[in-house]
Amino acid sequence: MRDADTPPQEPTDDRPHSVALTPQQRADLIRTAAAEVRERVQEWRNNPAWRNTPANSHRYATTLGAIDDLGRLANPDTEEAAATLADVVRPVIMEWRPSRPGPEQAIYAAVERLRRTIDASP
Repeated sequence: MRDADTPPQEPTDDRPHSVALTPQQRADLIRTAAAEVRERVQEWRNNPAWRNTPANSHRYATTLGAIDDLGRLANPDTEEAAATLADVVRPVIMEWRPSRPGPEQAIYAAVERLRRTIDASP
């Protein structure tokens, strides 16, 4: 049993190597990972344990704002355009840390998957 301060263990990353991916495939991976983060954040916000503190409200707004911005971007046809998608959601990664307990652990795990997806991009 792990304590609340220990991040969940992640399975190994078995995605195709990034150089084998087209810009559209990279975009699809980023969008999928971001959608999971959004789902986890919504679950946290709807949880009875949610506390409407300034920090929580900021993290919630930053996360949803970045993911909404991602949804407004066109599908990329170049590596540079795919990198723009990664840049749009990068602020989400800065908001979540592994030491937060409870439902935020699921968010952290989803954000880590998003970070690895972004880091795999050239």
